Amino acid sequence: MEEIFFDPALRLSVFARLGFFAFRYRRVVIAVWGLLLVVSFVLIPRLDTVLKGIGAVYEQGEAIRTERLLSQEVGFDADVLTAVFQSSEGDLSRFRPQIDRVTADIRSLAEVKSVVCADGRTKYRSADGRTEYCLVSLKVKDSQAFGVSDRIEGLLASSSGLQTYLTGKPLIDRDGQRISQTDLRRVELLALPLILLALLFVFGSVVAASVPIVMGIMAVVVTYGALSLLAVNVDLSVFALNLTTMLGLGLGIDYSLLIVNRFREEISVSSVDVAVIRTVDTAGRAVFFSGLTVGIGLLSLLSFPILLLRSLGIAGSLVVLLSVAAALTLVPALLGVLGSSINRGRIFRKNTSADGAWGAIAQTIMQHSPAAVAFVLTVVFVLTSPFFQARFGLGDASVLPKGVRSRQGIEVLQQSFGRGATSPILLAISTLTPGDRILEASHLLTLDRFVKQLQSDSRIQNVTSLVNLSSQFSISNYQQLYSHPELLPPGLLKDAVGRLSSRATTLVVLKSYTDSNSEASRNLVQKLKTLSLDGLRLQVGGQTADQLDIIQAVQERFPFVLAGILLVTFAVLCILLGSVVLPIKAILMNLLSMGASFGALVFIFQEGHFQHWLDFQPLGYLDILIAVVLFCVLFGLSMDYEVFLLCRIKEAYDRTYNNRLSVIEGVARTGRIITSAALLLMIVTGAFALTSIIFVKALGLGVAIGVLIDATLIRTILVPATMHLLGHWNWWSPRFMHLERFKFRAD
Repeated sequence: MEEIFFDPALRLSVFARLGFFAFRYRRVVIAVWGLLLVVSFVLIPRLDTVLKGIGAVYEQGEAIRTERLLSQEVGFDADVLTAVFQSSEGDLSRFRPQIDRVTADIRSLAEVKSVVCADGRTKYRSADGRTEYCLVSLKVKDSQAFGVSDRIEGLLASSSGLQTYLTGKPLIDRDGQRISQTDLRRVELLALPLILLALLFVFGSVVAASVPIVMGIMAVVVTYGALSLLAVNVDLSVFALNLTTMLGLGLGIDYSLLIVNRFREEISVSSVDVAVIRTVDTAGRAVFFSGLTVGIGLLSLLSFPILLLRSLGIAGSLVVLLSVAAALTLVPALLGVLGSSINRGRIFRKNTSADGAWGAIAQTIMQHSPAAVAFVLTVVFVLTSPFFQARFGLGDASVLPKGVRSRQGIEVLQQSFGRGATSPILLAISTLTPGDRILEASHLLTLDRFVKQLQSDSRIQNVTSLVNLSSQFSISNYQQLYSHPELLPPGLLKDAVGRLSSRATTLVVLKSYTDSNSEASRNLVQKLKTLSLDGLRLQVGGQTADQLDIIQAVQERFPFVLAGILLVTFAVLCILLGSVVLPIKAILMNLLSMGASFGALVFIFQEGHFQHWLDFQPLGYLDILIAVVLFCVLFGLSMDYEVFLLCRIKEAYDRTYNNRLSVIEGVARTGRIITSAALLLMIVTGAFALTSIIFVKALGLGVAIGVLIDATLIRTILVPATMHLLGHWNWWSPRFMHLERFKFRAD
């Protein structure tokens, strides 16, 4: 054993040393990972209480700053709940005793701060009198609000003859979290048996098939444990769990599959210790660099100032790190213990003719390289074309399934009060001079002119402000009444002054005729941001403004993220492949498969094709956060299989210096196993297409489509064809880079 480790051919290989370490201390390595697994199982139950909601929030955006100001100045509550009452049998007046009883019971709950109902406020009651709502402010936030929300729903359900709903941001977050957890359990129950069957088909051995399954579960569980610790001090979206499961099962199994497959090749011609070292030095090297390329994309998510993207970046990077670590330490340690027993439980013998078939395919493709390249580019262009019509938006309650009550409550409000009723535009108007009063006569006159301008805008349904509370009052009346607000008698005006103003700030609420994702609402908000008022500062908040802030933040940062991903990936691949041509070609091919995946998402989720099969309601837009996450995840995953293939081709080229034979050997030796790995990843990610939340459904389906295109059109056809056309130029690099130093040393 010592002689092998100190062989000159292995001395400079970090991966060979790692293989030696994993074999020599195999029982210690297994024990450490076992301890991590036990600790993680203990920590996992904490996730239910420490994770945040969906997390599509830009805390530094103008809209959120505006809402924060309004919260400090006038007590505005962005997390208010809305209790909706609706009658299908006429006016609600005959149900008044029931509604009053229920609202009184809600007020009596210790966690409830206030309840504001229709009473004399016609704006809380629909024109036909069949629908009205109450605003419920809570003393608790985030997951602490889930329990009281459940109790309020129970009180609303006690109303007989009425249709009742409870909705609002806390409810949407709660339902999103609970549905997400239910979906995860369903995905695991569906995917794991299918993965096991596929692995049995790949290896033909129960023991060999079990190792990748164990590794995938290990990666997911240990990452869950780590996230439960991180979430104590770092805000994390609940969707972090979905990405952890998707990548943990997918990559954990894929990486272990490649390690186990290479070990079975090596154990047939060498001793267990040598087989472990050679496996880590070759397949382990490919796994490491593959994980590095996947991690680059996921880490780039941390550069976006949106909680959801940061959460997915943290969770994704962590699960990739642990998957690679397990593949390079735990799997070799287990293989060192199992030795030739890895082939036990054999169901059938491996078909050795498959490698020859893949080699024959590569030869055929290379004989018709120009036609093969033209065919693939044509197909990819057709698949990508819908993406040119992409319209970006941001998800709201519509990302939840149609049967969820919190979503139904939003839809009832929109039907009864208008599409813009659930996403009001908030205007914070403040004085510029310290100590100045917003209720001074000159400021009220400016405010009155501004409100009249807003009321004349055809896009605005209604305006609520201090100067249009009643048609009986003129601006001079308001100026006189507000000159001494402390002397106002109890009633509408005094209540409005308390709700809509402080000494220096007042709130103006607009409701448009359209929802937050419509062009009309966006254009309205953008116009409002350009307006100025004499002696006053105007700030714009609300859901539409927040969405525009998020879209702008993504669009501003994405070019830098894209450049960073491409440059770092290029550098990594240059080191791995000893060439500058192959990395450029790999990146371009990656972008081709990703373009086709994005085109498919627009075709399905924006345009609504296959909505009945996939059980969703089309959004009419592509969620920009899905697009960003999919790019960062899929860039690494698509690179995955090309890295595995090119590593094997380079290994052959370093030995033979024959480009054509190296390509044939690389495809022949990796075709079956990479196809199997891609199939396994498609099973995992495709299972998420059956989940209920559109964000997760689109992400899973997008990854599955991208992997399918990459494993078929790109890796099987385009890579051999282009490598044949480029010939020896594949391996060119400038002399000053000295990339020839990086060679495989497996023998």
